[in-house]
Amino acid sequence: MFTLDPQTAIQLEQYKQQVARLNNANNHTSAFNVIPSIEQKLLEVYRQATDFLGRINIQGVKAGHGQKLGLGGNQSAASTTDTRIQPRRPTNIGALEAIDEYLCTQTNSDIAYLYEIIDNWGYLPDFQTKLAAMAVKIVSEDKQRIGFNGTHRAKTSNRDLNPLLQDVNTGWLEKIRAYNSERHIDGITIGASQEFKNLDALVEMAINEMISEQHRQADGLTAITSRNLVSDKYVGLLNQNHSPTEQTAAKALYQRQQLGSLPVDTPAFFVPNGLLITTHDNLSIYQQRGTMRRHLIDEPAWDRTTDYQSVNECYVVEDYSKTVLIENIVMEG
Repeated sequence: MFTLDPQTAIQLEQYKQQVARLNNANNHTSAFNVIPSIEQKLLEVYRQATDFLGRINIQGVKAGHGQKLGLGGNQSAASTTDTRIQPRRPTNIGALEAIDEYLCTQTNSDIAYLYEIIDNWGYLPDFQTKLAAMAVKIVSEDKQRIGFNGTHRAKTSNRDLNPLLQDVNTGWLEKIRAYNSERHIDGITIGASQEFKNLDALVEMAINEMISEQHRQADGLTAITSRNLVSDKYVGLLNQNHSPTEQTAAKALYQRQQLGSLPVDTPAFFVPNGLLITTHDNLSIYQQRGTMRRHLIDEPAWDRTTDYQSVNECYVVEDYSKTVLIENIVMEG
């Protein structure tokens, strides 16, 4: 059995008491609900934890199941009406095609603080901040893993078989595959002998022929893709003996990465050789309010303290007509 340094033990106990106190819980040894104000703060902390989550919607919802909110929609409201013949017809904010509804299910985020590890930090004045930041980083990155790679929700998930959390929840890409097949291409080769000679041409085709007309000029359309595809485009530019002036220009072009007319985003955990065209605010994570729970408990038999966390959540594509998903892209030669 591992014995914590007294200073670490004091810091750890203070951390657990502080978490309980912030949530108006009598103590941390029993499970407690995270209070609404802290729940909202955590949603914002998760958004700030990664660049990608900071660009999408992480939204609290009252009901665990219902109609999507229609966040990030490109609706129009301008019209004319001859009211002698018919009444005016207002635009319903958030009204979308009823292709699917959202359903929040429980996700567990249980984090073990191993005594042997945290005992090295007990002397640090920011010990509590460090523990909290570690938990936030893990939970936030998991949300991205699930969003890009989740295919279903198993009753009991298995990280050994599904290291990208494919079996924790259904993510955005899987929903596009299931509900938006007309805007999903699975398998395409790019190269000199192919219909599309380069990725830029493929992206322009997708915008002009697959994105719905009302969204083709939408602010914020982005090519969300894997780093390897972007590298394939720019490696020839960088892998040359440039003069100093040319080298500076090449680096500047690389830093302003584009595919076709769209800016590029290469978030962590995106599927290899894949391309998603949409706006960031067309992707959402809904968390059902009042379902965030925690239980911090010492488990000396395992030489650890565990922070058991759970929340009901789901991954939502707000408007399928503003998405194109192209997968298994092969670069010829």
